[in-house]
Amino acid sequence: MSSLVEAFKNHKSFYIINIIISLLFLLPIIWTLSTSLKITSDITSYPPKWIPPTFSLDHYKTIWTFENGIFSLYFLNSVILTTFTVISVVFISSLAGYGFSKLKLPFKTLFFIMILAALMIPFQSLLIPLYSIMKDIGLLNTRLALIIIYTTFQLPFGVFMMKNAFDAIPTSLREAALIDGSSEYKTFLRVMVPLVWPAMATVAIFSAYTTWNDFLVALVFGVNDNVKTLNIGLTNMAIGQYGTDWGLLTSGSMISILPIIILFIFLQKYFINGITSGSVK
Repeated sequence: MSSLVEAFKNHKSFYIINIIISLLFLLPIIWTLSTSLKITSDITSYPPKWIPPTFSLDHYKTIWTFENGIFSLYFLNSVILTTFTVISVVFISSLAGYGFSKLKLPFKTLFFIMILAALMIPFQSLLIPLYSIMKDIGLLNTRLALIIIYTTFQLPFGVFMMKNAFDAIPTSLREAALIDGSSEYKTFLRVMVPLVWPAMATVAIFSAYTTWNDFLVALVFGVNDNVKTLNIGLTNMAIGQYGTDWGLLTSGSMISILPIIILFIFLQKYFINGITSGSVK
């Protein structure tokens, strides 16, 4: 059976099938890009055309100047929230994963099970109590509230990944560093962290993707314009009472996916290794 699988992988039909499947997944993005490059009259023309009859960057120019450049503020808010959330999640989950994996802590198995149990709690069921808490402590409609919420709900996955990544490192390596006079902090930072870069990159990509693409949390906890994220702001800009501005919506959508694509390009060499080391003990 394995020989048949290997033979299929080496056959050109394997690559042809993969290319076709990839194109099917890319079709929505290709259509969005095509629509964003059309002039307004061509967007609703029938029959629709994949290749714009007239290429235009007017929608990309308009979106940055719309309502005194409000799109720039939405974009900046998403960048700030994503950056601080990723840093927080990677930092805390790395420390927690190291502690659960290598340190002798009381009840650490119980606490780890509780963290994993948090993955099973539907976020939607906590919206009302979270809203009340943020309102009572005066953090409603602030970036800090969004960062706290994003970090809290992404940490269980991050801790799970990092613990299993540290589990793959022999304990003798840590013990040797401690015997040589290294402190626990230096051992973690200089010996352990360089060995778990793939897992950290995986956690960072997951956190960035989840935060950047979030809609529900930003909709509930960030009502003011100075806090609105890119997804909420773009929806308000393009979808109105009397119709949808498809030019603004598609051009804004193409702009919004670029940061995640760039992040993945830079971290992709770590991603597969991180998934393996962080999910298989």
